[in-house]
Amino acid sequence: MKLKQIFTNVPFLDELRTSFLTAVCINGVNFFDKSFSITKIVSPPAREFLASGKPMLVAFYHGHLIGTLQIMEQRENLTALISRSRDGEFLARMTINLGYNVARGSPAFKAVEGAKQLIDAARSGKSLIIAVDGPRGPIYEPKEGVIRMAELTGLPLLPFVCKGKKNHYFWGWDKMMGCYYGSPITFMIGDPMYVPNKLTDQERENYRQQLAKSMQLLQENLDKYCAAVA
Repeated sequence: MKLKQIFTNVPFLDELRTSFLTAVCINGVNFFDKSFSITKIVSPPAREFLASGKPMLVAFYHGHLIGTLQIMEQRENLTALISRSRDGEFLARMTINLGYNVARGSPAFKAVEGAKQLIDAARSGKSLIIAVDGPRGPIYEPKEGVIRMAELTGLPLLPFVCKGKKNHYFWGWDKMMGCYYGSPITFMIGDPMYVPNKLTDQERENYRQQLAKSMQLLQENLDKYCAAVA
């Protein structure tokens, strides 16, 4: 039996593995996070909304997870949706330790439970954050679920992308971006998207496509900006 199978199939060893990786990653994240300088480019409508202090639903790409570390100054006001997979358990522990709130669920497992936790968080005044193309892709393709969540909570969607001056892209479907120590990172936040309630399936799909185009344009503009200032 391979070593990976041993750690996965034996509960005690799996727990030990998860706890160890969580501790290592938390220290690593804190070490790198303190070195990043952030430049924020925010559209006028988004700036006006952020100044109001009202809760929002941040829509980001799964591979841009690093940007969520500094998306809000008060992390306790942000609730993230994380799957109930084994890898999700590791990510959830790390997220909680970093000061965020967590809702657990995914389209494949306990989706209703995760959605209910997000709705409860929104009703209590928390902002939400969802990887639009998670948890398994296709990359850069928003799922209908993020539109449905905006519809149910009444929170406006704020499209968010980020990019570091010096990046490393890890292997995987999401091209997870990691920035080198001390690398400046640029955030770009687009116009809020307000999703009305009681949509038809076609209307929901139209909003999904609108979000996809908005985030794609945001990413293209960010790439041009980073190339110009390089």
